[in-house]
Amino acid sequence: MEIEYKNKNYGKDIYRVGNVISRLGTPILVAKTSDDMYCFVDLSNGKIFTPKCASLEILFKNYSFISDVLVKAKLIVDYELVGAAEDEDTK
Repeated sequence: MEIEYKNKNYGKDIYRVGNVISRLGTPILVAKTSDDMYCFVDLSNGKIFTPKCASLEILFKNYSFISDVLVKAKLIVDYELVGAAEDEDTK
């Protein structure tokens, strides 16, 4: 994962679904669950590390930190198809 740090603190506006924030160097995804709740997901290990919250406002009020910084993250997924060779040119 590539992380590009921005120079501004955007306040609570950084806590939108799909945004990635950095908390002490750890990339955190703002996520919406299948039961329409909100949480933070630690992208370094894929684990949800906050309780589910009924709204983004509750997530922000209870689990945000002053040091959270909005980052631009680029995720590259490399996968292998079952039974296929590991070659990008495989059709």
